[in-house]
Amino acid sequence: MTTPTIPVPTTLDFTAAAGWPVRAAAHVLGAGLLLAVLVALPVAPTDLDRHQLPKETVVHLFTWVAVLLARPVPSRGLRPAAFWSVTALLVITIVSGVMASNGWLALRAGSLVVTGVAAFVTARYLAAAGVGAIVLSWCCVAAIVGAGTGLAQVYGVRSALFAATRIPGGTFGNRNFMAHFAGLGLPVLMLVALSARRQLVTVAVSVGCAVLVAAIVLSRSRAAWVGSGSGTLLFLGLCLAARRRHALPALSRRVLILGGMMTAGVVAAMVIPNRLAWRSASPYLDTFTALANHDEGSGHGRVLQYRNTVRLARQHPLFGVGPGNWPVRYGEVAPPSDPTWVFGDVVPINPWPSSDWMALLSEFGILAVLAALLFGVALAWRGLAAARGNGDRVLGGAALLALLAVSFIEGNLDAVLLLPVPLLFVAMSAGALLQRSDDTPGAAAIPFGAPARAAFLLPVVLSVITLRSAMQTAAYTVAGSGRSVARLAWAARVDPGSYPIRIALAQRESCADAKNDVIAAVRMAPTWPATIAAARRCGIRIQK
Repeated sequence: MTTPTIPVPTTLDFTAAAGWPVRAAAHVLGAGLLLAVLVALPVAPTDLDRHQLPKETVVHLFTWVAVLLARPVPSRGLRPAAFWSVTALLVITIVSGVMASNGWLALRAGSLVVTGVAAFVTARYLAAAGVGAIVLSWCCVAAIVGAGTGLAQVYGVRSALFAATRIPGGTFGNRNFMAHFAGLGLPVLMLVALSARRQLVTVAVSVGCAVLVAAIVLSRSRAAWVGSGSGTLLFLGLCLAARRRHALPALSRRVLILGGMMTAGVVAAMVIPNRLAWRSASPYLDTFTALANHDEGSGHGRVLQYRNTVRLARQHPLFGVGPGNWPVRYGEVAPPSDPTWVFGDVVPINPWPSSDWMALLSEFGILAVLAALLFGVALAWRGLAAARGNGDRVLGGAALLALLAVSFIEGNLDAVLLLPVPLLFVAMSAGALLQRSDDTPGAAAIPFGAPARAAFLLPVVLSVITLRSAMQTAAYTVAGSGRSVARLAWAARVDPGSYPIRIALAQRESCADAKNDVIAAVRMAPTWPATIAAARRCGIRIQK
C-alpha cells in the first residue's frame, strides 16, 4: 500500500490574503511615515538630533508593528538579484558594525539599514497582497505634509518643532532635508495624479505637487533642484514615449492640470512675499547659476570632503570604518583647515558626509557599494521593462525609475537615505511601485521559499532595534535643553552611548564625578577637540 503524496505549492496567491492584518499593516506603515515627518523634540542637547532621534524611533516602531501584522517572509515578491543584494548588504552591515571603533554609532546607523530593508520587504508584500494603493496614498499625504511644514515656516508660522536654523526646514530641522524629501515625493504624486480613477483626486494631488515644487524652490537646495528636475523630466519623457507608440491612453487633460499646478507652484514661490531673509538680492537666480559650481562655497567644500573620504575608504576598502563611524575617523585623513570641521562646536562635524554614496563607501566598504548598485539596477530593470509595456505598467515603471533617479542624484550630492524619513519613504514607495511595474495584473503569484526562521527572526531583531532607539530618544527627552547637570546625569544612565550627553557632563562636573564620562567620551570620539580638552582638564591620558 502506497502512501498518497500531498503536493506542496511553490507559489503563494495573494488574491485572498488581503485580510484585516494586511490592510492594518499598510495603514500602520503609512501612519508611521506621516508621524515620523511631524515628530520632533521641542528642546534637546543638540539641534540636529532633536529632530532625527524621535523620527528614527517612530520609523523603527511602526515598521516593527507592520512586520508583526503582515508577517512578510523576506523572499516573497523579490527577484533573485534584489533578494541576494539586500541580503549581502545586511551581512556586510553586521560584519562592518562588529569591526567599528564606536559600537554605539555603528548600532544606530546599522539599525536604519535593517529597518529600511524590512520596510521595503513589507511594502512589497503588501502591494502584492493588493493594498499597494494604500501604501502609495500614505506616501502622498506624508510628502505633502512634509513640504507643507517647510512652507508654513516660510510664511511665518512658528512652532517649537520647526527648524531653528537652516530654515525653511519645517519639522525636518534643515531646509535641505525638507527639500530632498519633497523631491522624492514628486514621482509618486505624479503617478497618482495621472492614474487616479477620479478627476477630483487628480486635481487634489496636482495641488499637492504644487506644494512640493514651491517648497523645493524656496529651499534653494541644489541637490533637490537637480534631483527633482531630473526625476520629473524622466517621468514625463517616459510617458511621452509610451504615448507615441500608443501604449498609454490619452491623458492630455490630466497632464495639463498637473503641469499647470506645478508651474503655478513655481510662480507662487517666486512672487508671494515670505519671511526668508536671504542675503542676496536675487537668491534663486544665484542658486540656479551655481548648480555646477565646485570651485567655491559649499560645492568646493563637498569636493574636498569627497576627496578625503575616498582616502579614508582606500585605507579600509572591504568593510569600511563601520556604520556611522565616518565622523570619528574622518580626522585621520582631513587637515584641520577642512571646512567640514567646526571646532567651536561640541560635536565638530556632521554625522554623515555630504553624500549617501561616500558614506556607503567609507563606512561599509566597496562590497556594500556593489551590493547597493546591484539592488538599484535590479529595481531599475523592472522599471524599465514596465515603462516599455502598456497601460498602467508604463506609469508604474516611469514612477519607479524617476524615484530611483531622484534618490541617486540627491544621494550623490547630500545625505538623503542616511536619514530615517526619506529612507522609509523610498522603501515604501519602491516596494509598492514594484507591484505596479509587474507584468501580472492584480495580485501576483509570488515565489515562496524563505525559511520559516526568517519570519520569526525579523520581528525579534526589530524589537531590539526599537527598544534601543526609544532609549536614545528618552535620554534626549530627559536631558531637555542640556542645562541641568542632574537631568544630564539621569539621561546618561538611560543612554550611556550618547556622546553629546557624556561630553556635557565631562565639561561641567568636577573631575572626581566626571571621570567615567570623560573615559566614555574618549572611547567614542578620541580625536574630537571637546574630548581632548575634557581629558586634559581631568588628567586622563588618551591612548593613540
